[in-house]
Amino acid sequence: MKNKLLIKILLISFAVSLGFLTNAQTTFASSNNPREIPTLFFHGFGGTVRSMDYLIDQSQADGYATRTLTIFVSKKGKLSFDGTWPKNAKNPEIQVLFGNNHQSDYHKTAKWINTIILTLQKRYQITRFNAVAHSWGNNAVMYYLFKYSDKKNQPQIDSLVNIAAPMQVLNRDIYRRNPWRYSDQLTRDFDKYTHPDSVMRQLHVRELNIIGQLSKEDHFDKAVPVSSAKSLKKVFKGPHQTYQARLFTGNRAEHSALTRRNPRVLHDIEHFLWQRN
Repeated sequence: MKNKLLIKILLISFAVSLGFLTNAQTTFASSNNPREIPTLFFHGFGGTVRSMDYLIDQSQADGYATRTLTIFVSKKGKLSFDGTWPKNAKNPEIQVLFGNNHQSDYHKTAKWINTIILTLQKRYQITRFNAVAHSWGNNAVMYYLFKYSDKKNQPQIDSLVNIAAPMQVLNRDIYRRNPWRYSDQLTRDFDKYTHPDSVMRQLHVRELNIIGQLSKEDHFDKAVPVSSAKSLKKVFKGPHQTYQARLFTGNRAEHSALTRRNPRVLHDIEHFLWQRN
């Protein structure tokens, strides 16, 4: 009787141990095959699906990355997802579209970006991400990094591409309809970014700054002055940061053309994000 009981106990112990080992192996296999770092694309003021399509689709055609999700943010900040993100997707690209694409208050847009990042963390367990931003989208991404990146368990930026970034107060003649474009808020936020004790200086990030200039005589890309975009250099001076800048000239360096039809911009982004030395 005692022998039968002992055998039963041993069999149960063995089964439990086997189950534990199987679960452990499954967990290890899962953790050993994490999703690759996604790259999120953010359009600028008045941007549409076409604003970033060239960069996203051509990167896929060139074999560097894979278009996966499109995230649509309604005017009230509600998220809708389209597409799929297979776990084995190579360098997944995620396009973000804002229903209110004329939202000039980038503080509000940054709050929506935070919702996007936290939702991706919950659904896909992301811990790091890349971002490519154009024009006014840069202000939203930068403020997101300043406001939210130091929150507990927050996914962190890995690499950042800023394209035609209007970081300084802009000329009223260029943006008559939009008070935020030449408000003091831009200056106040920029001063916070560049402060020696700023959260921005603590980020572990690689940054590529892409700047457009129509000609040697025109010191802007038709919308953003070169000096405004170049000022990003003052932000990324932290001990765990690298900063690179590329200045493009000519018709394809026009503000919108930088993301829509400039193969040299595409080439630099592909190599910066996905072909590291």
